[in-house]
Amino acid sequence: MDSSKSNTTDDRQTACLSKDALLKEYSPSQCSHRLSSSMSADDIIMDYVEQLTKATSQARSSLCNDLGVKVSDTSSVDIFWPDGGRDSIEKPSSVFVYVHGGNWEAMGTEHSGHMASTLCAKGAVVVLVGYTVAPKGTLSQMVDEVQAALVYTARRFPCARIVTCGFSAGGHLLAQALASADWKETFGVNPSSFYGVILLSGLLDLTRVQQTYINDYLKLTVEEAQRLSPLHCVSSLKQFFPAGNPTKVLIAFAEFDSSEYHRMSSSYRDALHAQHGVEVAFEVLSGMDHFQLDLSLQRTEGSRLWTLMEPLMFSASAGNRL
Repeated sequence: MDSSKSNTTDDRQTACLSKDALLKEYSPSQCSHRLSSSMSADDIIMDYVEQLTKATSQARSSLCNDLGVKVSDTSSVDIFWPDGGRDSIEKPSSVFVYVHGGNWEAMGTEHSGHMASTLCAKGAVVVLVGYTVAPKGTLSQMVDEVQAALVYTARRFPCARIVTCGFSAGGHLLAQALASADWKETFGVNPSSFYGVILLSGLLDLTRVQQTYINDYLKLTVEEAQRLSPLHCVSSLKQFFPAGNPTKVLIAFAEFDSSEYHRMSSSYRDALHAQHGVEVAFEVLSGMDHFQLDLSLQRTEGSRLWTLMEPLMFSASAGNRL
């Protein structure tokens, strides 16, 4: 596939979008197939937050955990342990690191442990990344805080298979944090410490975001939007793809995500392949909207996302194409 040609076409189409069209493109609840006379966009968001909060509360009450572990002066992580707790697991085989969404202005670790019970039951440690949302936190600060959480995880679990996952704005922060440093030189962390990267409906290109209501609180300049866009920093990821032992990449988005979300995921996949020869596992998850995709992390039975994630998390010989 000629990725440069495809991306140029996408950019031209997006450049023609009106302000109202851009508003819808970056408002996932407005694109949901569940919108109806009895379910508004606000209802969809409220249902999503309620389900996240309930599942996280249940995980906090039923699982051994360490909440609010400081990883920088301004940020922390929550850690959930499998049966037996931290004392029985010196060297966990798998660690799942999750960066929540919320358009960089909402949510937190108290809403993002919905997959903890499922993954801990399988023997994985779950690390939830906290960061300072806007307007208190700047986007650069958020990237730094996610980076600090990744450094902490790699140092605390040096022998584990670490799989990182970011949803929506969290997908942006994860991808940008990985691209924003020479990991070996800056942190003494081998990039191969990160076995897998999962980007779910990631906001991977901020050049259009900068033109929407989201920038009312991010306050990005045109230059900052370019510099902090993972799509424009792909060249920095070469360190994660050495011959013979590349980091595995899974990119997925929902059928009922907007065309902009589809464009960003597709363009990022194409850029990884064009610049580094990466064969990305790539999936459009049918029958789901933006929020259902994130919630599906807590299910294994009949879950296409779990089918894609399981070999990445637990298989002894997961390849780069899942």
